[in-house]
Amino acid sequence: MEKISAASAMEWSIELDKGLRSRKPGQAVKAIQQTGSRLQQWDQEPEPTKAAHKIFDLVAGEERFFLNCILLKLADAFRSGDKDIRVSVVKVFLSLFKMRRKTKRYHGVMSKAKMSNPLELLKRVKIVFDTGDLESRVLALVLFGSWAEFSRDNAHIRYIILSSLVSSEVMEVKASLFAAGCFCKFADDFAPVVLEMLPHIVASSELSSTLRAAGANVFAKMGYFSPNAVNGYKVNCHLQSTLNPRSFCLAVINCL
Repeated sequence: MEKISAASAMEWSIELDKGLRSRKPGQAVKAIQQTGSRLQQWDQEPEPTKAAHKIFDLVAGEERFFLNCILLKLADAFRSGDKDIRVSVVKVFLSLFKMRRKTKRYHGVMSKAKMSNPLELLKRVKIVFDTGDLESRVLALVLFGSWAEFSRDNAHIRYIILSSLVSSEVMEVKASLFAAGCFCKFADDFAPVVLEMLPHIVASSELSSTLRAAGANVFAKMGYFSPNAVNGYKVNCHLQSTLNPRSFCLAVINCL
């Protein structure tokens, strides 16, 4: 029987730790990228059966423990690492997010059931947002959005996303729109607040058509039959009226 990812979790955690501690240039990024590929592989595998536990001599809960060790090490790397390391960490979680958003019932490595203490992940990334430069804040916002399933209920993270929507920095607004869209998909009570703010964003003459269309793209994540979607449609119509049809269509396509 081929070795499953759960049986390799301890080995992968140790290898990631060695890579992050290495002083060899580029080794930390390489270790993060390798871990990302492994997590994607693990994410697509079913839960290990009792037979698999017996074959690979797995203790109940062992794979979950080492999975959380890996996730925490990636969050620590994002907190203390340089630009290249932070970008690599974001790519790992963004790739996992893109994979699981196509699944109706998700039970993979980033599911709530697998998380031991998601608050610790959020704390580490929030430190970067609070103390970092513009690019660091943008990367942190993307992570918050990629973790929407468990970050959506955190009041501090909600405030960060909403306050970033009115930032004077275009990159920060765009990243916050991404995060807001992710939150709207999972939190119905978050969407009405965003809808109150979006008309001011899409009507702003100071923002590019691409960025304003990014605001319109948030509506697609509110659900087709919810009251939020109906209100979103009205705001979306307002956006279309502020752009010529060709510019609007191109801008929306670029945001998808």
